[in-house]
Amino acid sequence: MKVFNTLCVLGSIFFCERILNLKQFKNRKVIWILGLFSIHIFLVQSSGLTEPLAALFLSAGIYLYLKNHFYYGLIILSFLPFIRSEGWVMLCVAIVMLLYQKRFRLLPFVTFGTVVYGIIGQFYYHDFLWMFHQNPYSGVELKYGSGDLFHFANQMPYLLGWPTLILLIFGLFASSVAFVKSKYTISSYQFLVVGMFFAMLVSHSIFWHQGWFHSFGMKRVLLAVFPCMLLLAIDGFHFITNGIKPLFYRRLSIAALIVLITIFPFTPNKAAFVFPYEFEKDSSQEVAIKAVDWYRNHVTDPSVVSFGNYYFAELLQVDIDDTKEVMLHDAIKKKSLPSGSIVFWDNYFSVTDMGVTQEDFTPSEYTLLHSETVSKRNRTSVVHIYKKK
Repeated sequence: MKVFNTLCVLGSIFFCERILNLKQFKNRKVIWILGLFSIHIFLVQSSGLTEPLAALFLSAGIYLYLKNHFYYGLIILSFLPFIRSEGWVMLCVAIVMLLYQKRFRLLPFVTFGTVVYGIIGQFYYHDFLWMFHQNPYSGVELKYGSGDLFHFANQMPYLLGWPTLILLIFGLFASSVAFVKSKYTISSYQFLVVGMFFAMLVSHSIFWHQGWFHSFGMKRVLLAVFPCMLLLAIDGFHFITNGIKPLFYRRLSIAALIVLITIFPFTPNKAAFVFPYEFEKDSSQEVAIKAVDWYRNHVTDPSVVSFGNYYFAELLQVDIDDTKEVMLHDAIKKKSLPSGSIVFWDNYFSVTDMGVTQEDFTPSEYTLLHSETVSKRNRTSVVHIYKKK
């Protein structure tokens, strides 16, 4: 999975460079430095998250559309909602662009992915519109909370780092200048790059502020449009450096910016890498390892296990789809957990994802066998091991 996501990140930056080729930009290779030295873009590639795949489809779709391969570009973009649910927001931008450009014949291609998955769903669920009827993110879920309207805007430095964010702001200014010079005509590039970026930033800000669609305020969700961020940053890079004359000073400024972007992630500040924390197991993983070690040494009879943190499945080498091995925390709420079962309750995933608190383990039903605690970087992770009577 990590190799796959790394390839997705590299592929996304590759398509960004190809987009710059279409614009005939100089110093196109700088886009690689911007991408690989942006803190969370680098970190997200070592994950099983879906943002890198969304970014790959987005960048490939934008490239093909700007290269006038409209059909292929829109077909690729049409699958975005089935990688991440924010893809519906991105498709709205594509639809508005086509309406603005009066390319009405291209509109059906935006629905291609939905039709494909609708046909599959018709056979499996007997419901062509299953993606709407079974959307797990619909409605309001109080446990996910809500927050400041400007939360995501304030988190931008921690995604990209200050140098790249400042370049992005200059890129937005350059796009505004181009918009005015074109007599207020919006280009395809502006729709697909500036429009996609703002659509994600604004929509997630509203979702988090209102507590809609199970938003949790996680800044990483914006990385689905990191190709747009990189393209805006490179626009800002060129806007700054192209205005510097003579040539010697321009080259000096380019070199200085590259050095600044490269060294920033390793400087001691809150928007840089946190060594060694971000490159090692976190407290929730370490406490799980300790809990499983105790379990293996003290519980000899094979039992059905229950947990909220899926990392336990890896440590215990169990199949979460086999109810003879695992019954997730839903069984605790439903009172269906069999006698003798072992429960690994943790103070984060069990509560936040599963809605199971310590109050659910009454002395009449459960025996507390053991507890583990690990504190790391101002975070304390706890696991209680219970046995069902």
